[in-house]
Amino acid sequence: MPGYCTVRRCGARHTSFPPQIRAWIRATSTTPSGLSSVPRPIVSVAVFPVFELVLTPAERALLEALNALGVPYLIVGMGAALIEGAPGTTQDLDLWFGRIDEEHLREAARRAGGMYTSGFGLHPPALGGEGLDRVDLVLTASGLGSFEAEFRDARDYDLDGVPVKVLPLERVIVSKRAAKRPKDSAQLPMLEATLAARRARNINL
Repeated sequence: MPGYCTVRRCGARHTSFPPQIRAWIRATSTTPSGLSSVPRPIVSVAVFPVFELVLTPAERALLEALNALGVPYLIVGMGAALIEGAPGTTQDLDLWFGRIDEEHLREAARRAGGMYTSGFGLHPPALGGEGLDRVDLVLTASGLGSFEAEFRDARDYDLDGVPVKVLPLERVIVSKRAAKRPKDSAQLPMLEATLAARRARNINL
């Protein structure tokens, strides 16, 4: 994932599940009417997005296992941006770990029907297995603070029934700016517009 130092996947097989993480919208807002001395609600359909991510069963099992094992991680990158309300798609599910706990990662992969491979030489550690082919392990993130600091300020979401920590949109933008890579630069206008629209509507996610 541009902007992040990610792990190459190994041993993965493609599945029939949807390869893209998707996002689309439907939201309403209620405001008082100025036409009467008694405030009345005016309901309108808004254009700021909420998220829907489609996890494979293996991805869901992996996240559940990481939670059960007490392994801290953050969803970062474009996946985090989508959860935070940005429109678009991504084919990666980037998980940032403060440190690589091989024993717990191996067990989490096993519970998800996959495998964990230790890094050696120029090959970093990786996850593999059916339904886990789009999961990237993130080791460092451009432009961000320590994992502990970012984790402390992360947002909580329920992702397809699984509690997760997500890097806020503001921090995703900071990281993509710092990366200065073509793909990241191309995504910035859309991400910045989403953040500006959210702030203009005083949305507190």
